Amino acid sequence: MIDWLEIKQFIIADHIELEFDRCFTTVTGETGSGKSLIVDAISILLGHRSDNSYIRHNHNTAELQASFDLPPDHPCLHWLEQHGMANDNECLLRRVIRRDRSSKGYINGHAATVSQLRDLGKDIVDIHGQKEHHSLLKKPVQQMLLDSAAGNIERVAELGDCYHAINNIQKQIDQLNDQSHAAQERTDLLKFQIEELNELAPEADEWLSLENKHKRLNHQQELSAGTHTVAKILHQSEDHNLSSQLIQCSLQLERLSQFDDRLKSIATMIDEAQVNIEEVANQLRSFYQDNEIDPEEMEKIETRFSLYHSLARKHRLLPQLLADHLESMKRELVGLKDPQRELGRLNDLLKTESETYQGIATKISASRNKSVRYLANEVTTLMQELGMKGGQFDIRLIPIESGSHTRFGNETVEFVVAANPGQPLQPLTKVASGGELSRISLGIQVVLANKTQTPTLIFDEVDVGIGGEVANVVGQKLKELGRSNQVICITHLSQVAAKSDHHFSVSKHGPNQKHKQRLDQVEARVVKLTAEQRIEEIARMTAGEKITKQALAQAQEMLESA
Repeated sequence: MIDWLEIKQFIIADHIELEFDRCFTTVTGETGSGKSLIVDAISILLGHRSDNSYIRHNHNTAELQASFDLPPDHPCLHWLEQHGMANDNECLLRRVIRRDRSSKGYINGHAATVSQLRDLGKDIVDIHGQKEHHSLLKKPVQQMLLDSAAGNIERVAELGDCYHAINNIQKQIDQLNDQSHAAQERTDLLKFQIEELNELAPEADEWLSLENKHKRLNHQQELSAGTHTVAKILHQSEDHNLSSQLIQCSLQLERLSQFDDRLKSIATMIDEAQVNIEEVANQLRSFYQDNEIDPEEMEKIETRFSLYHSLARKHRLLPQLLADHLESMKRELVGLKDPQRELGRLNDLLKTESETYQGIATKISASRNKSVRYLANEVTTLMQELGMKGGQFDIRLIPIESGSHTRFGNETVEFVVAANPGQPLQPLTKVASGGELSRISLGIQVVLANKTQTPTLIFDEVDVGIGGEVANVVGQKLKELGRSNQVICITHLSQVAAKSDHHFSVSKHGPNQKHKQRLDQVEARVVKLTAEQRIEEIARMTAGEKITKQALAQAQEMLESA
């Protein structure tokens, strides 16, 4: 879940820092108060597009940070581990928007691209907002939601691995077929290059050892002179070496200790230091005596070192990769000598992988077909409760052309809806308004609450165009969803806000002037409300600016009943 969010110099926010809790949180405020900046900030942290318009007036940068606490088995932890960005179960996202340059992103303190933020963020937070940002309109998301209901997530991942293996094998087959006419030229070139590299005979781990030896031999004289100087200072100098001085200090303290016993332990410490110094001096003496320059060995290493560099430049590789490159060329040469044999091997492998693919895809198709009716019926039922009487939700499975392989199986998934009774079912992108789309998404999330891998769900104004009893139902469904996920909802409805476990209020502040305020004088502030403040805020949402005793009493009753 999201633990905290920090916003600096962003739109009309100067500095906002929020701590979030589990369960269901609402964010309220008057129209134009700046509620959307919280959703905008989180969206940008998750890799959405940013530009200069998000930077507060008269500032050059805006900075956003958010910390997420992930459950131990969450897939994002594996992603962080793979990319060398892991930090226990924490995920800290940061983004700096700059007026004169492109934005910069960070994950757990490591520089990150926008695509990395987006790739990681899609499994941390799911934002359900205005139509152009709504993930539910994307067919891969629709497929993922159906597979969540069907329990197919692991199977789909396994299918994806199989799909990539098939593509890789097919690519090798195509390359062998394309290269057949130039096989002899390639064979001659490989033979020459292999013979050249065989003279060097590079070994897998040799380069690092050779590099270290080369460095040591090139600095051998400096090493010998330096260690000899240190040894003299410590022990070998006839006058005033450190060992002799420590002995004198120890004797002096030993004599003085007859007047103060505390000096005995200090004298003992000096004795121990003197013994250690003698040992260091002896080891240094052995080092520089045994470290004489061997011209023959130096020439041998220098020659091999230069040959490594020369061949690495020729093959446009790092020196440490020459051994692997040699083995790769040998394997390719074997294939060129007997291309039909290699083609036969690859075709057999392709057949095996294709059979494995089809076996997994068939199981996925069966599971999808079984779950379509369940998910469609459940969402349709919830649509009736969410103010879409007579509406219908369904899922179409569109078969892929026979023999084709796709990343997600034998069919594509398409959500279709009839928002009003008597209307034909059409794709979600064509018929659902922003408010209807949010409520349909809410219905799907309620059904999948126990199966979704996304820990935090954000709903931006799911109450557009509804009120009365439907608003109560929306609030209740969000509260139910908050039992298994962290739910954050931007709302205008008091019925929804009253159902929340936690409540933030956003307000806009500035000079009280009749003329138009300057942008740098306007500031959005966010406050987490106490129990008493919640009563006042819900009363305001119900009654408007003039809050009556009746409105306060009604607000208190709404909170108590919730």
